[in-house]
Amino acid sequence: MTWLSLVTLCFLYNAFCIPLRSSYPYQTTENWIYWFMVDYICDAVYIIDMLIIKPRLRFTRGGIQVKTLADTQKHYLMTRTLKLDILSILPTDFVYFAVGKKPIYRMNRVLKINSFWLLFDMLDNSFANPYAIRIARTLSYMIYIIHCNSCVYYKLSAMQAFGQIAYLENGKWYLNKWVYNNQGNAYIRCFYFTAAVATSTGNNPAPTNVIEYIYMTCSWMMGVFVFALLLGQIRDIVSNANRNREEFQRKMDLALGECLKQETTNRVRDWFIYTWQQQKTLDEKKLIEKLPLKLQTDLALSVHYTTLSKVQLFQDCDRALLRDLVLKLRPVIFLPGDMICLKGDVGKEMYIINQGILQVVGGDHNEKVFAELMQGAVFGEISLLAIGGNNRRTASIRAKGYCTLFVLAKEDLNDVIRYYPQAQAILRRKAAAMLKNDKKSDEKTEKIKQQAELEDRCKINPRQVPKLITLIANMEEMNENKGVRDLKKAIEEETDKSRRQSIYYPWSTLQRDDEDEEEWNEEDLSSVGEDTDIEPMENHEGPMDDDVDPMEDIDLAAEVSHSDEDDDWEKPGSSGTKKLHAD
Repeated sequence: MTWLSLVTLCFLYNAFCIPLRSSYPYQTTENWIYWFMVDYICDAVYIIDMLIIKPRLRFTRGGIQVKTLADTQKHYLMTRTLKLDILSILPTDFVYFAVGKKPIYRMNRVLKINSFWLLFDMLDNSFANPYAIRIARTLSYMIYIIHCNSCVYYKLSAMQAFGQIAYLENGKWYLNKWVYNNQGNAYIRCFYFTAAVATSTGNNPAPTNVIEYIYMTCSWMMGVFVFALLLGQIRDIVSNANRNREEFQRKMDLALGECLKQETTNRVRDWFIYTWQQQKTLDEKKLIEKLPLKLQTDLALSVHYTTLSKVQLFQDCDRALLRDLVLKLRPVIFLPGDMICLKGDVGKEMYIINQGILQVVGGDHNEKVFAELMQGAVFGEISLLAIGGNNRRTASIRAKGYCTLFVLAKEDLNDVIRYYPQAQAILRRKAAAMLKNDKKSDEKTEKIKQQAELEDRCKINPRQVPKLITLIANMEEMNENKGVRDLKKAIEEETDKSRRQSIYYPWSTLQRDDEDEEEWNEEDLSSVGEDTDIEPMENHEGPMDDDVDPMEDIDLAAEVSHSDEDDDWEKPGSSGTKKLHAD
């Protein structure tokens, strides 16, 4: 395309400059050498293109591209392009020796117009939006026609001395105001006049002679037919460019008219606008439905195959299966806050994130965010096969922002997989293994959770010391204070006492008094039940009532009243201390 652009540039130079130099006084005796240098450089480009480049261009014969040099040369010799190239390079410059240096005799260089058309055809096929290229091509035709017409107008003005020759009308002499008066920039003024005449705009001066009448008639006819045709082409190009937009706007207006609530209307409008920005259409399949199935598959593979092959369920599957599945993927756009699926719903689709971020949420109002799924993530693939009836969603998924997902429906998978029985067995086996691993992981997580709850429930917490007191005791700058040291010592003793008590009585958090603890530690419990003075139950006279406590009628005060004078009973902690033990 680079060489073709160079050839086209040379063609445009000849097409515009040859009429310009032939009419306007831009080629003079001082600068003609520079014009001629550029002319012959363009001629050299023409010759190289005809002798070296064109004979090597490939062509199609019988549906097969021919690349051999002998065949391409023979094909070029038989085309009409060779004849036009030869005519465009004929050395008409030799006429200069007879009539002088008049560039108009080089007008045959314009026959290289095939290069101009070929370049615009290639640009039209190369750009995703070729409407601008088509408009530029049509405008170039209009500009060139006005350019050539302005050159003729200037030449007619020069022939009539730029209006200085008077003409007789109704017995009076008038100066010709129709021609250019040689004031200001000649090219701009003449170009403006011819453009106004061709488009029939402005108050054009009346012609004064036959030549001027013929010129004006041809200009008006050109404006009526040629320019109307070119403007009609531009209108069609612009209309085709906006056709999809108008159809999209019509469908959006119909959808918005069905909405009753303002919130729903805003969300529907946002969805339409975002869809147009991303896809420029509401249904991508309509764009390729006219293509052959092979091209549709290749186009879908170029877009979806890499993404689909990353799905764990479809790894190591037959490539033919994936080729059929990519045709079933369809893009779906979700707005911020849309719920993709809810926990407990029946799963009928698998999702692949193409663009955006999704959130795994939970809670009564989906206020908790457990994780985020990025581009390329896949979820819902197990529900496609429904192994063991596991076709329920295990989590709720919400769109964080605008998201584009590829969706594979369960019906589409079943339609494709029935033709691949071996792949069907592999998919079911892999799905069962994935489901088993998920169950093991869930059981392990649940077991760890239960163990943690049990440990937390059975944990024995010693009596805690207030944090404020501990903080004060641990301050380094106050360690030298006697009061602080005493406080710290008291805290340590209290902590040791609590720990010792929790060891002796691990089944209870009740605390015993210090005096009782010392008595229990010093007492010998070996004689429990030996030295009791309680009379046996059989010596008790009278009937035994089931509701009466057997220990209720024992008069313990009578047993010990005779020893009130004994000092040993009134000295607690002495070596002769006695206590009453009841079995």
